[in-house]
Amino acid sequence: MARTDELEDLVRLHHRRLVSLAYALCGNRTEAEDIVADAYVRTWPRLARGQVDDPGAYLRRAVVNGTTSWRRHRFVVRREELRRRVAPAPDTAEDQVAAQDELWKTLQTLPLDQRQVVVLRFIEDLSEAETAGLLGIPTGTVKSRTARALAALRQVVGEEEDV
Repeated sequence: MARTDELEDLVRLHHRRLVSLAYALCGNRTEAEDIVADAYVRTWPRLARGQVDDPGAYLRRAVVNGTTSWRRHRFVVRREELRRRVAPAPDTAEDQVAAQDELWKTLQTLPLDQRQVVVLRFIEDLSEAETAGLLGIPTGTVKSRTARALAALRQVVGEEEDV
């Protein structure tokens, strides 16, 4: 019973933020929920045994990794659909609403590595050092990816204003 309470407390404390992170990275609310649920399932054994010092950071990393895996899987599925010349399933109404949100739409134009640093730095409000540690890259790489991402976002926003 105590473990159930621990899990409930963990979900209550981190769930909303983790789903927001996953949504910002993948752009699909349903998939974001699935990615976060999978992160709980994959990390719970270590968390329950007390092998994790910072559960929030550990779960956040699991969500980032899960999103990367989801994107790879999605790429393979789409490639197979194209190979078979099968049209992808139509978007749900929720996906269509999400697609209209300009911030998320613009974020999706960025490559995954740039999107990760933008989301972690500006949406999750992590420092450059925290972002570097979470992604397992040097701080300088975080800085350069952020600069490239912001330049690309400015260009997209500038193009939309010219229309």
